[in-house]
Amino acid sequence: MQTSTLLLVDDDEVVLATFGKGLRDAGFVVQLAASGQEALMKARNAPPDLAVLDLRMPGLSGIETAEFLRDMGVPVIFLSAYDDHDSVEQAITRGALGYLIKPIDVARAIPTIKAALERAREIRDLVEQKRRLTNAIDTGSLVNVAVGILMERHRIGRQEAFDSMRERSRKERRKVRDVAGDVLSAWSLVNDLKPLPVKPSSASGGRGRAGKTEIG
Repeated sequence: MQTSTLLLVDDDEVVLATFGKGLRDAGFVVQLAASGQEALMKARNAPPDLAVLDLRMPGLSGIETAEFLRDMGVPVIFLSAYDDHDSVEQAITRGALGYLIKPIDVARAIPTIKAALERAREIRDLVEQKRRLTNAIDTGSLVNVAVGILMERHRIGRQEAFDSMRERSRKERRKVRDVAGDVLSAWSLVNDLKPLPVKPSSASGGRGRAGKTEIG
């Protein structure tokens, strides 16, 4: 099983040293950051599997840091000396996957961290499934439209139209979706290149000159 990487962020050097050591002893790879700014820099260079953030830090707060990390796709849990309702609610509304109370008991913190890592994996899997489903739907819609164009243009059946695109994709070693995109692009171009309207001739003076030959 792959070892998970944690990013521990706290402005308290004692917490970083003691909690960091406890997490390493538990088998995690641990990165340390003494501020929100440092945490973001390290996350950009080497994204962790989970960030453990102090809720209240000078400068960039834990809440603000969590929002930036979330944009990077890094899940978070918070740790704080405060267990009041407002602090817990803040953590939940920011999408935190867990909440640890100081002073930290490493043995008790491990189950929370493991549960957060598992939940983070589930969320990533769901996001990936949604992305694949959306891509499949988009691909299906695109191909269906292209099939319809070929059916109408060549007066052929659906299967024959699809087979023609599939054969083209095999010859060119491309995806059927890409060939369907070519069909739609060509169809759009043909529709855009309509004949220009014929401008009517000027009514004034046109009739008098029509058919008249000047001699001189």
